[in-house]
Amino acid sequence: MPPWLLFGLLPVFVSTSSCHHHIDPQELIRLIIANYSRSQLPEPRPVPVQVEVTVQDVAELSVLSNSFTADIWFSAVWNDRRLAFAHLDRCRANLSFDDAFEKLIWSPNVCLVNTKTSIVHSSPRANVLLMLMPNGTVFLNYRVRVQAPCDMDLTDFPMDVQKCFLQFESYSYNTATVTIDWMTHAVTVSRKSIHLPDFVIGKINHFRHTEIYKAGEWYRLTVEMEFRRRYGFYVLQMYVPTCVAVSISWLSFSIDLNALPARIVLGVNSLMALTFQFGNIMKALPPVSYVKAIDIWMFTCVAFIFASLLELAIIAYQDKKLQMRSIKLHTTVSALFMLAHNYHDPQTDESPECKVRRRKQVTFEENEAESHNAFRESLVEAEELKVFEFGSTVDKYSFACFPLGFLLFNLCYWTFYLTK
Repeated sequence: MPPWLLFGLLPVFVSTSSCHHHIDPQELIRLIIANYSRSQLPEPRPVPVQVEVTVQDVAELSVLSNSFTADIWFSAVWNDRRLAFAHLDRCRANLSFDDAFEKLIWSPNVCLVNTKTSIVHSSPRANVLLMLMPNGTVFLNYRVRVQAPCDMDLTDFPMDVQKCFLQFESYSYNTATVTIDWMTHAVTVSRKSIHLPDFVIGKINHFRHTEIYKAGEWYRLTVEMEFRRRYGFYVLQMYVPTCVAVSISWLSFSIDLNALPARIVLGVNSLMALTFQFGNIMKALPPVSYVKAIDIWMFTCVAFIFASLLELAIIAYQDKKLQMRSIKLHTTVSALFMLAHNYHDPQTDESPECKVRRRKQVTFEENEAESHNAFRESLVEAEELKVFEFGSTVDKYSFACFPLGFLLFNLCYWTFYLTK
């Protein structure tokens, strides 16, 4: 902190009880600004200006508008020897003014250059304090509501960390005329009084750099604020319901293979519930073209439910193949039997012995057809048993592999994003 600033602030605490004579404030102001020129810069040059910021409250952090709204105090302190009044009234500690006096003296015009909107609070008058110290040190403070931009990156949403910025410059004076820098305690945040429903304030950094414009070089002071998202809402409203939907889709593995409609309804309902839940969450997010953490979760959940439906389709396809094979086998055997039963040689003698022989042959063919039917039914039952064993085996392995795969995905997902 420059020596002039330190000695300029000390008189605020000097007791005036030993002083019995004061110049009238109006007379004192008249004497100070009698030969004062607002257009002339103070000495020395470049004029050193100290800046500090106090964040009073953060009202909102909007993902859709990529900005945050906050109430802040920011102060600029510099020394203008032309305004010193210690030689005129050595007992007066300071002089305090409103924004009207600011228009009469030189000011470095420190302002927020990156805000979308900035409004000086009026309650009822403008919240501006200008304090003048005996050695000419000027303390200028504003209470402002600002809407400033944030560098929104939703890659890790809803475990994301967003960075928002406040940038200060001397709007009227470049590096050749004004040198602005941070005070020792540059940024103060009232963490206990700031309560956001879905964010918590993290690290706060401040730094200075030089910004190059066509008109020259300007010093820029930047406050960088981190906001960590509270993801408890999304755990209750999205992660837990989707886990339940995926788990319900696994119940189809325990349903009988013959109840295909029930298994299909169970899987499709789980998929529809998942899609509906995802749509509700995405309404509050801007349409971005990159993949977010919540997208990976939803795509994986959809993949698990789709895989359960695919497993059902494979078993249903095997059952359909059995039905087609059974119909084909039944048709073939029936056709051969009818051909053998209805065959008659016209040259056969119609003697009584031939008729007796033919009746015996018909009886034999009927017995043989019954045995063929029994053999055909045994073949069909064997095929059905094979398909049933295949479906039961697939269901048994799926009932074990699907939960294990989903558990492994959860371990990788939460470990990666919570330790990032």
